[in-house]
Amino acid sequence: MPTVGSATDVQAAQQKTATASNQLNQSFDDFLKLLTTQLQNQDPLSPMDTAEFTNQLVMFSQVEQQLQSNSTLNKLLALQTLNMTALGVSFIGKNVEVAGQNFQMDGTSSVSMAYDIPPDAETGTLTIRDANGNAVFTMPAETAAGRHEFVWDGKDNNGLMAPAGSYKLEVSAQTASNNSLNVSTYVPGRVTSLESLDDGTLVLNVNGAKVPLTSVSKISEAL
Repeated sequence: MPTVGSATDVQAAQQKTATASNQLNQSFDDFLKLLTTQLQNQDPLSPMDTAEFTNQLVMFSQVEQQLQSNSTLNKLLALQTLNMTALGVSFIGKNVEVAGQNFQMDGTSSVSMAYDIPPDAETGTLTIRDANGNAVFTMPAETAAGRHEFVWDGKDNNGLMAPAGSYKLEVSAQTASNNSLNVSTYVPGRVTSLESLDDGTLVLNVNGAKVPLTSVSKISEAL
């Protein structure tokens, strides 16, 4: 999914193009007046060389075409920004699965998560940590390459229900030679709002974190 600029960025680009277009039109008008005056006052027996005027006409034409192209691109960008904003707004209030590690647990319900094991994994460990970094639950991770679903019932290693709060999913994997592999993890959350960052990127607020729209892998209606 491509990154788009904010509405402010688009408006600024459109204003810049409009200003440049006005300046070009003024310069072109001045150029035509000068050309007309020179043609009217030239010596009929020794007409001036028109090659330079022709070159300037071509240059004006090229600049005008570029400005028109910029204007068209700005309109397309504005439309894309509008579409992306509408898409982001439609996520608000929805349950989503996003690439990441941090999630919330309400102290009563199970939590569905997933992880993606790369090839060549020989061993692996799945760990859930609390907000203080303490390991609450551990188990062996699947080692077959690909995506694996996992449902945590909310109980710790002693079989007791963990309290409601913030938790973190960690999945480690190693090769036969004990080299560590990068494992992608996916956690659930609810979209609470849409936000535009300073660079114009649109992000969703999920689990207290800013998540790009491209990080959303699943979306469902809130129960």
